[in-house]
Amino acid sequence: MSFFALYDAEHFYGEPEPVPGARVSFVPDKLFAARERRTVLPADRQPAGDEGLMVNGIAADVPLWPSSLWRVTDLEPMRPLPGHRWLRCRAFTVVEQVPAWLVAGPHGDAVEWVIARTRTLTGAQADALAALSDEGEEPLTRTLWARWSRDPHTGSPVGCALTTLSKVVTEAAHRVGPQLFGRDEEDGVEVLSDPAWLRAFGAAYAAALALGAPELLTPRENAVLARRWTTVFGSPDLPPHASPPSTERTPGQQDARRI
Repeated sequence: MSFFALYDAEHFYGEPEPVPGARVSFVPDKLFAARERRTVLPADRQPAGDEGLMVNGIAADVPLWPSSLWRVTDLEPMRPLPGHRWLRCRAFTVVEQVPAWLVAGPHGDAVEWVIARTRTLTGAQADALAALSDEGEEPLTRTLWARWSRDPHTGSPVGCALTTLSKVVTEAAHRVGPQLFGRDEEDGVEVLSDPAWLRAFGAAYAAALALGAPELLTPRENAVLARRWTTVFGSPDLPPHASPPSTERTPGQQDARRI
């Protein structure tokens, strides 16, 4: 079983658009044209041999939060990569669209709920989160990461969600105003520096872990870890969903099942 993440038209280098049953093929000219638009320089149109459509064997390995996520099969890899959980492919066949939140794991719908509210965070909401006590969050976060690290995992318990949270809280702060930012003297870049907004981000981070990886803590511990967030926003009202399909198969393996 393998997954293809679609982000936007600018970063899709295949044809046709993914739909169930479509045979999607890599189009090098689309990649070269996108490079030229981004660099405003002529792109080398000789393939380097490692371009292609990126396919992940595990949904939680998708590096960025996608606009849509597709289960694919019948992969035509550019070259075998033994031991890798991703491939660059010349072509694949689309089986079905699956929820994009699977990139955050089996409880990714709750993580998606946290991200959606972070994306539209207001100054008043940030102040409300900052005003609440964060007692217990730091030790529980350390405990959660320690338990996650006992097994040979890569990445985070909620996939790319924590990176996504950092991005969307910065975008929300930019909409409020430049006064929330300062200059990082060491790196020479603008960073979010307002104390209230940094505490609000900490609440979102803690809630994403508590709601997205509940198996790593007890119910009481998860409630404490998410407490600031749920005090301001309540708990996610999500429909029950079936467990996602197993993703232990590597990208190079073929999925013989059909839906």
